[in-house]
Amino acid sequence: MKKLQQDVLRFIDRQLMIPPGSRVLVACSGGVDSMALLHFLATHCKTLEIEVGAVHVDHMLRGRESAEDAHVVEHLCKEFNLPFFSRQVPIPTILESRGGNIQMVCREERYTCFENIMQDHEFTILATGHHAEDQLETVLIQLSKGHSLNGMPQQRAFGQGSVVRPFLPLKKSELYAYADYYKLSIREDPSNDRDDYLRNRMRHLVVPVLTEENPSIASSTVRQTMQRQADEELLKELAKEQWEMIVTYSDEQLPSFNRGAFLAIPYALQKRVIQLLLNCLPSPETAKVEQRSTVVDELLQHIQKSAGNITIDVANGYQFVREYDKLLVTKMDMNTTSLCPKVLEKGTWNTWGSVQFYWQRADAQVIESFSSSDDVRYFQLPACELPLTVRLPQTGDRIQLKGMSQAKRVSRLLIDEKVGMAQRKKQPVIVTASGIVCAVPGVRYGEMFSHRQLDGESYIWITQENENR
Repeated sequence: MKKLQQDVLRFIDRQLMIPPGSRVLVACSGGVDSMALLHFLATHCKTLEIEVGAVHVDHMLRGRESAEDAHVVEHLCKEFNLPFFSRQVPIPTILESRGGNIQMVCREERYTCFENIMQDHEFTILATGHHAEDQLETVLIQLSKGHSLNGMPQQRAFGQGSVVRPFLPLKKSELYAYADYYKLSIREDPSNDRDDYLRNRMRHLVVPVLTEENPSIASSTVRQTMQRQADEELLKELAKEQWEMIVTYSDEQLPSFNRGAFLAIPYALQKRVIQLLLNCLPSPETAKVEQRSTVVDELLQHIQKSAGNITIDVANGYQFVREYDKLLVTKMDMNTTSLCPKVLEKGTWNTWGSVQFYWQRADAQVIESFSSSDDVRYFQLPACELPLTVRLPQTGDRIQLKGMSQAKRVSRLLIDEKVGMAQRKKQPVIVTASGIVCAVPGVRYGEMFSHRQLDGESYIWITQENENR
């Protein structure tokens, strides 16, 4: 028994699990695992330099029997003079009113109680009695559902503190031996004997077969998951570094990146980079493991392709768009109502969406200087075709380009110039007073425009993105 306790103390120390000065709340059901943990921490609180308390949550599913579980926990707390907290959660009433999976509802309500008590009584750590067989069962459940086989973490953030599992390396038989050695009173939940739940079926039907083949399978699963979790943390850090190197954000903090830069990332990190992309979306839908995994696989598949454009709904109100070599996230409900036709006044900056336009007589010398990033042109039009107007593209729009015998459809022009679908929805076109399309700013200009100043009466034209001014 002394070796067992030393092994647990070394595990706690090696994992930096419970720092000195911590106030530790033990989640205690009355079962052998949590009662052994409460006893262990209570007897080693001076060695660990910690304070210990216990909480019992009655789900009110077994009447007086479940209420009596709390008395066993309370009795052990009195023996060590530990603070004890007991809460009742009416799970049957909650299920009747809102439905849901009974195990999931129990867990959510139980952990809500834990978090509230920790906050109200300044506990920094919640300790649970999960052991090696629990880890094996968890991995088997993850395998059966097609999830990553990372198991339960030995510790994770929780509320303002953390959840820790000091007994994770121990087998349940060792916990029974510990409870027998110290003559601990324990309570067994009869629901653990039924095969209604997947975990129970794994425990009763699968784990015994595996253990017969390999008696140390539970312990080896703990070691493997710990290594896998460490590997995963490293890969996440590497993925974050790669993500930060390729991503840019819009004013709405929506991400975009280059397809070539993404494909240059090592394949082992690409799925994790997509996870970071989804983390940018404030939607609970993408937090669901099953759906999130499906979305990640779908996005990765489409990114690897290069032909054409693709749009995928990834969450409420958001879409992932592949526009040739540009990858971005946009809002589905892009508002273009403000992009109504606007007559462009001569000699002043005209704002339209995220773009500004300026035009004036070329000899007016009103514009003293402009940025090198500005799109500057010169054009000639008769007075009857002025002023110019900016609007969105319309079906049937055509533009006469220099060197072409026939006018080209603007819709075809946008495709040929690889203008993405998101940009097409807000792409400005410039039309003359008679409605002729003479320019698609940022894409192509009509035959009356030139990069150099023209002879005779002409006008200067400047296109400028708002963020450049």
